[in-house]
Amino acid sequence: MANMADARFQSCERRIRDALAELLRIKSLTDISVSELAREAHVSRATFYMHHDNVGDAYEELVREAMADVRTFDEQFSCGEAGCRGEGKLRYCERVRTEERFKSVVREARFFPSMMDLTWEDSESNATAKGIDQAAMRALRLFQMSGCHAVATSELAERSDWERIRRIIDAFIEGGLRAVEGMR
Repeated sequence: MANMADARFQSCERRIRDALAELLRIKSLTDISVSELAREAHVSRATFYMHHDNVGDAYEELVREAMADVRTFDEQFSCGEAGCRGEGKLRYCERVRTEERFKSVVREARFFPSMMDLTWEDSESNATAKGIDQAAMRALRLFQMSGCHAVATSELAERSDWERIRRIIDAFIEGGLRAVEGMR
């Protein structure tokens, strides 16, 4: 069994993720083979399989990495007089809009569903605390995150007044969340 804390293991893992991000710049995830990814990462197929079961598994690791320093839905909309949870973390729309390293990752068709599955657990307890059933909270979160993703990948994200647009969108979402708290 490989020692995942080993520096060599970590170096190989980094090369695999970097190679996959590069390959995604020129082709879709479904068109990338294990052989091609291993070759691009300068690792053997056997080494690749020590790290991942398949290319999709490696992609899921890239999604986790892309989301590691991003505010969760609950952190983003739990701000009050005492400040915000997740202070210092990126907003989701900023990750999608500006981060060059992950641009090819977030534009992949599989990104959004993977990100939603990865980050859903954070919302379950907050939904209960706000008096919103989990199905409704999941629908609200899907609605908000898909809208943010659409705007952040559109021509609007390139405008010089992006910050103003983002603040208006956030105010709209925050108002909507306040309006539904406690609804059954």
